[in-house]
Amino acid sequence: MNPKNSGIIYVAVLGAVVATFCDKMHVLTGALYYPQPFINDQAWWVFPGFTVAFTAMGIVYLQMVKFLPANISRVFSTSPTGLKSMSESMLMFALFYILSGFGNESPLFLNLLFYGTFLIRLTLTQDKIFILILSVILGIGGTLGEGILSWFGLVYYTKPVIFLVPTWLGGLYFHGAFALRDSMRLFVYRNK
Repeated sequence: MNPKNSGIIYVAVLGAVVATFCDKMHVLTGALYYPQPFINDQAWWVFPGFTVAFTAMGIVYLQMVKFLPANISRVFSTSPTGLKSMSESMLMFALFYILSGFGNESPLFLNLLFYGTFLIRLTLTQDKIFILILSVILGIGGTLGEGILSWFGLVYYTKPVIFLVPTWLGGLYFHGAFALRDSMRLFVYRNK
């Protein structure tokens, strides 16, 4: 098996474990609910769905590295990293995710916090254009994907605003781009 492909499996499973736990926090805080819960008030498809989503995100990442114009730097985003860096990024994403459940009643606050801190992180990171493009792709894709799930009646957010989801959801995906990048750097690019 290609090391990059096996690395994406690790990214997908890790992302699915973290997201499933954080999604449970959304259920407990009342940010969302599943009309047909299976285990712990979550639908049976939550973990497999996140696994598929994170696999797709890893594939998108690899395609961006391959096809973006050469003048868009990706040196940092394709360099190996250690467990500490990836853990810090994943923990920060998880904290934003959990906070979104507790702050669901204050969407304006979450919007300011998520998008504002994203801009700060963007100014402080390397490969700014690369991470900005990745963030926008994840933000739009995640919002549309979760909106489609809501449209089909598989999950419901309690404070939907745009396309059946809250406006802060895109900002959460923006922060997820940093966790995805460091996960790819640990599990995919260490095997170059």
